[in-house]
Amino acid sequence: MVLFQEINRIKEIMFLFEDKGEGIGKSNLFKDFDLDQFKNEPPPKDNSKKTKEELEYVSNIELDKRFVQSRDDIGANFFDFLDSKDIDYNKKLLKKIKDDSVEVIQTLKKHYKRPRPFKLDNELKDPMLKSTKGYSYPSGHSTQSNLLKLILTHLYPKYKKDFDKITKDIVFSRQMAKAHYPSDIKFGEKLAKKLFVYLKDNDLIH
Repeated sequence: MVLFQEINRIKEIMFLFEDKGEGIGKSNLFKDFDLDQFKNEPPPKDNSKKTKEELEYVSNIELDKRFVQSRDDIGANFFDFLDSKDIDYNKKLLKKIKDDSVEVIQTLKKHYKRPRPFKLDNELKDPMLKSTKGYSYPSGHSTQSNLLKLILTHLYPKYKKDFDKITKDIVFSRQMAKAHYPSDIKFGEKLAKKLFVYLKDNDLIH
């Protein structure tokens, strides 16, 4: 009994510590990014007409598990394409950018605490993916895929249509999986644009 209580106490401490994380780590590329500019744009309320419309939209998308699973790994979708074209690119930097954006995204997710569609509507099935844990707004897949799209289009404009298609498929797969509302996707796209500008302004991409 004592051991069980001690385990629960440690879990509670870890949860509190995790939830308090509002800052960005010092080694993070986005450590000076202005998060406050995104903290006053809340998603539609759970019981709003807009959310009901969004739930109806995602519920009407037929699920293709293979499609969803194949688009779950954002980096792989872009890197596989780049490799197929024998493009010489800085994979380490792109992975660093993608990974560092997680802190920005998670801080906003914890700020808004919007439940995912399958959490709000019991008729929707949980896709049972590791990437669907936690909150919904903004969409991490939308943010990261749009960010990589902007960077890669900037570096390799010849393949703009291909990067657009990869991103479109990724964000659609998240709605197909009942993991995101369209408004999550749009907010993620807006966040990605600001992160891209930040990278350019700080001379982190050329």
